[in-house]
Amino acid sequence: MIGYLIYEKSNVARNMRFVDMFMEAAKRHGVTLRLITLDEIAFGTRDGEAFLLPEKPDFAVMRCMAPLLSHHLEMMGVPVFNNALVSQICNDKRKTHQFLTEHGLPTLPTAFVHLDTPRHPFAYPVVVKAAGGCGGHKVFMCENEADYLAKLAVISPDDAVVQPLCDTPGRDVRVYMLGGKPLQAMLRYSEQDFRSNFGLHGTAKPIEPTEEMLRMCEKIASLLKPDLVGIDFIFHQGKTYLNEIEDAVGTRMLYQFTDLDPVDLYMQHILHTLS
Repeated sequence: MIGYLIYEKSNVARNMRFVDMFMEAAKRHGVTLRLITLDEIAFGTRDGEAFLLPEKPDFAVMRCMAPLLSHHLEMMGVPVFNNALVSQICNDKRKTHQFLTEHGLPTLPTAFVHLDTPRHPFAYPVVVKAAGGCGGHKVFMCENEADYLAKLAVISPDDAVVQPLCDTPGRDVRVYMLGGKPLQAMLRYSEQDFRSNFGLHGTAKPIEPTEEMLRMCEKIASLLKPDLVGIDFIFHQGKTYLNEIEDAVGTRMLYQFTDLDPVDLYMQHILHTLS
C-alpha cells in the first residue's frame, strides 16, 4: 500500500519533524508513504477521464490547502484525509462561518470584506483576518478605520473577514477531533498578544472540554466527516462561540504538553478506515 503525504513545497522545511514522524509511523504499520509537494503533481482531465501524475496512490494525506486536488483525487477513487469537503469549507474563513451559521452553530458577528469592499457594521476595535490564512498569520487588531484599511491593504489581494474584538483576547480552546471523536482539548493563551496561537509564542495546557463544546464538535463531525481537525472556540460576555475549524491542524502542543502521539493515532485511524 502506497500513500502520498502532500504538502506545499514552501511548508516542508518547517514541518520536517512532523513529516519524519509520519514516515516512521507509516513504516511501523507496514505502509509506504511518499512525501509529495504540490509542484510535483499534474492533474486534470483528458479523453473523458481524470488523470494524475505521478501515479495514483492508494490514499492521500493532505497537509495543505488544495480543495480542487482533494476533490480530483476523490473523483479517481482515492481516499483523502481530510476529505475535499473539509478542505473546501475549513480553508476559507468565510465559508466556515457560512457553514456554521447555516447549521445553527454560534459564532461572533462576522463580515466578509475586501480592500475594494471594506464596509462592516462593527465598532472598533475589530479583528481582521485573511480569509485563507492559518496559524495566526495575517491576523490584525485594528483600533480605527485608517488602521483597518491599512491592514486590508496588507491582506490584499486576499479576501478577509472582520469581527468585533472579543472580551477575552489572547485566549481560546482548541478541541482536536480524530475520526469524529474528541482526542484532546487544549487551552491556548498568550500574555503578550491578542492571538493565542501556540506557533506565535503562546502557551497551552490540556483541559477537559465542556459539554457544550463537545455537542458542537460532534455536530460538526457528523456534518463534515473529518479525519483530524482542530475546532477552535473563543469566549465573549460569558458565552462560547465557534471561531475556526483547522484542516491541516498542527499537533506540536499535543507532543509538548501531553503523552499523546497524534501522528501514530492518525495513522492507525487511516489504516482502520481503509480496511
